Amino acid sequence: MAAPTAATGTRVPPEQIGYLVAGPGRAAETALARLLDAGLVRVSRDGLVSAVHQTELGVSTAVETLILINLRRPARFDAVVRNAAKSTEMRTLHQQLRARRLTRDPRPRLAAWWVFLAIGVVLSLTAFLKPWTLLGAVGFLGAAYWTFGAKPLTRSGRTALKGVTASDRVLAVALEGFRGKVDRQQNVGDLFGLSQSVVKMLPRKRKKPVRRGGGGASDASCGGGCGSSSCGSSGSSCSSGSSSCGGGSSCGGGGGD
Repeated sequence: MAAPTAATGTRVPPEQIGYLVAGPGRAAETALARLLDAGLVRVSRDGLVSAVHQTELGVSTAVETLILINLRRPARFDAVVRNAAKSTEMRTLHQQLRARRLTRDPRPRLAAWWVFLAIGVVLSLTAFLKPWTLLGAVGFLGAAYWTFGAKPLTRSGRTALKGVTASDRVLAVALEGFRGKVDRQQNVGDLFGLSQSVVKMLPRKRKKPVRRGGGGASDASCGGGCGSSSCGSSGSSCSSGSSSCGGGSSCGGGGGD
């Protein structure tokens, strides 16, 4: 196993980056990756995760602590990720991201949003001659804004991800998942010495590449149950075939403020 690495130069910790990119399942994968990176847990050839030491020394987040506590007995690789993704600790992480205004409740875009916009613009122009139409203009423009919809990731959330790259193997998991690839070439699981039979215990989630400013990985959506191919921030498909499972709320992917 390679020497433990630390995420440097990032605005938010890798676990939170994982959540912003692809939701609770990806955050759980990232927490497990951090424990593997620090040598606190190990994975057998048949995909059983076990704690190296029965101590919580070395953990850095509540989700990591939960994983380690639940490894008093070896557990399947996918079960460790799934249970962490659905945990109270993960819901707390979601609330923290909401409090920092990095994520929000998504709204679907209605097909008729442009109708409200057009009426609002017309009424705004009419207001120069008939000031009483200004109130209606405000109302229709507000309706246009609301029905335009919103993706779970806020502008601040997108800014937090800007320029983040897979500069170490924990961040590689946060951005691409254990089933993903770094630069579409090297399997992320290989960075941890994990066989493909182990990482393929995790469900596949497809996502479409989205430009992220200076970043090197693609955005994804999140939420949904384990094995779901849809996730809150935008539906998706991805060349990396990254995985993310777990319930909870949606987030990730980018979207207009």
